[in-house]
Amino acid sequence: MECSSFGKCGSCALYEMDYPSQVKMKKNKLLEMFSEFEMPELEIFTGNDSHFRSRAEFRIWHDGDKSYYGMFGMNRKIVTIDECNIVDKSISNIMKPLLDEIVANEFLRIKLYAVEFLSNSKGELIITLIYHKKWDEEEMKPHILKLKEKFSNTDYVVRRKGKKIFIDKNYLIEELNINNETYKYKMVEATFTQPNRAMNEKMIGWAMDNSESLKGDLVEMYCGHGNFTIPMSKRFRKVIATEISQHSIDAAFYNADLNKIENITFLAMSAADFARLKDENSPLLAKYNLKNILIDPPRAGLDDKSRKFTNGFENIIYISCNPETLKRDLETLIIGRKVKAFALFDQFPWTNHMECGVILEKI
Repeated sequence: MECSSFGKCGSCALYEMDYPSQVKMKKNKLLEMFSEFEMPELEIFTGNDSHFRSRAEFRIWHDGDKSYYGMFGMNRKIVTIDECNIVDKSISNIMKPLLDEIVANEFLRIKLYAVEFLSNSKGELIITLIYHKKWDEEEMKPHILKLKEKFSNTDYVVRRKGKKIFIDKNYLIEELNINNETYKYKMVEATFTQPNRAMNEKMIGWAMDNSESLKGDLVEMYCGHGNFTIPMSKRFRKVIATEISQHSIDAAFYNADLNKIENITFLAMSAADFARLKDENSPLLAKYNLKNILIDPPRAGLDDKSRKFTNGFENIIYISCNPETLKRDLETLIIGRKVKAFALFDQFPWTNHMECGVILEKI
């Protein structure tokens, strides 16, 4: 990939390395990190090294009567950029013409702080304009409608502190192809979604392939809008999934209906609250044979209570966005289990970030 922002923008820290060298470096680093464990052969999943991000956020930098997209640079100061070649083509193609329209419209330009983009596989976009100024909703709408007329397949959300409006809708319907089946998802603006669509498909496929032989029902913690939950429900009799965000749970219910899935129970509660239900032998869980757990925690990994709770299941599917906390958690979770599968998912080429997964089975 070539980009005029290499060396200025701090997003692509590995810009001096070609992509195969980046993958080799990450592979070697993971193997060294987990060398103390008895691990199976590391599976490596890669994808395109350009136009892979379906989510992006850019600061807006104003200089007199001109405005630019901005990113944090190598020195952590904002630098202006002319292009971004890691985002979906639907995003990169609209960036300049959209900003040109905004610059030509003083009402839209003044105090515009940031622009966020969310795209789907059909090239549809939710564009979020974030302001550091007060605006009147009725005064704002005509300007946004002009943008909708100018750019097809776009919807807009406009936000400032304490105020938000959206024109038409604030979500997209995404389609993922996993094991030759299509799954549909409602992705709501400002909620978490996996940013690399192609790698997300591979992660879910890997989890499904490695859970075919597992017996019993599945618990999923941190389920979000049902990203893993919906396809994984094909592998288990019953699934119970929890997420603390009510917005994400609402989307998860919608997605289950969208995909005609009927064997999932979604609960809007924290991991700690669900652990308490299980410890207290709640009647709510009486109909489940809970032998398996899928976790995709935040970068901090599992806290002591969550680790203890997870350790109560026979089989563990652990997706991690931070190998260091995965290694820490594995020191406890591997006792009495073996690692059946170990994978590296290169979600973010040009960065040091490593997404990985392990499948742990009871010995």
